[in-house]
Amino acid sequence: MRYLITGGSGRLGTEFKKYFKGHYPTHKELDITEFTAADWDFIRRKTKFIIHMAGYTDVDKAESEKFLCFKTNVFGTYNLLTRFCDKPFVFISTEHVNCKGVYFQSKLMGELLVKNLAKNYLIIRTLFKPSPWAFEYAFADQMTQGDYVDVIARMIAKKIKQWNGKSEIVYVGTGRKTMFDLAKRTKSDVKPNSVNDLPFKRPKDYLPIL
Repeated sequence: MRYLITGGSGRLGTEFKKYFKGHYPTHKELDITEFTAADWDFIRRKTKFIIHMAGYTDVDKAESEKFLCFKTNVFGTYNLLTRFCDKPFVFISTEHVNCKGVYFQSKLMGELLVKNLAKNYLIIRTLFKPSPWAFEYAFADQMTQGDYVDVIARMIAKKIKQWNGKSEIVYVGTGRKTMFDLAKRTKSDVKPNSVNDLPFKRPKDYLPIL
């Protein structure tokens, strides 16, 4: 169990397994919000490296499920860090981490915990979508460096394998584009819409690393 990877049953984790070998515990095997002493004592002895990609990711639902979002993305991350702060720690964040909204703020808090508690960390800011594009609309006024999940999973695996252990924050993606441009690659009839059309505030752009 050299590499412990959380979130293996999620969209990113499922693709990531194709490119990276490690231990991918199920939610039943390891609930990051409900560790017991028996759970983490055994896992800690076997683990040399943490890749934390488990998280609450429903951006809109997070506005009405604040507690669940923060419990998973903040407390769950803290739970891991208290057990594995001395291990190399990779944290999968969002490229819109500096934006308003419960989900984005929960990932920002996760980043702050990693930066302050992990001895060596790699924070990866990224965005990934199902392939082909699974929605009727795509934002014509939201910028992204993200891509489809198979592309991003492969890029993340490569970045982790090449990481020299120095603490850093990086963006992983395929260059600046609108979400609509990304969608058109796999869904020719996708319709453009605006982030202003939604009841919840969505970011129009990502911000550089400060």
